[in-house]
Amino acid sequence: MLKRQSSDSISAFFTQLRNGIIARRKTICVPQTNLNWSLASLLLRENFIEGAFQISPKLEYFVVVLGERGAESKILNITRLSRPSKRVYIKSKKIPRILDGMGLVVLSTSQGLMTGQEARNKSLGGELLCEIW
Repeated sequence: MLKRQSSDSISAFFTQLRNGIIARRKTICVPQTNLNWSLASLLLRENFIEGAFQISPKLEYFVVVLGERGAESKILNITRLSRPSKRVYIKSKKIPRILDGMGLVVLSTSQGLMTGQEARNKSLGGELLCEIW
């Protein structure tokens, strides 16, 4: 049976992440795209997930390690801000702070994916992808 690919891979990634957290999974398998890999790397760098690795370069999936079973998740909420039907772009001076720095906002900039704080420091604006806390 063929799986239908989502036209919005970011929303599909976030849905898999949310469902894995609710089901208290230790790992989830995510479709291999450059954007998904960049998001997983950013979440790993910001300590929201435990790890991300490829099983094999030939497979079209990679594994995201959420944490130990039964342990509290570090992600309480993840909200998609910009959608394919309604893009949200923002200047560097208008980047929001989430929960006074406890959460983060992810932007897609001309220099790649980065957190709101990194974009603010580099004076870069871009497309608001999501907010996480």
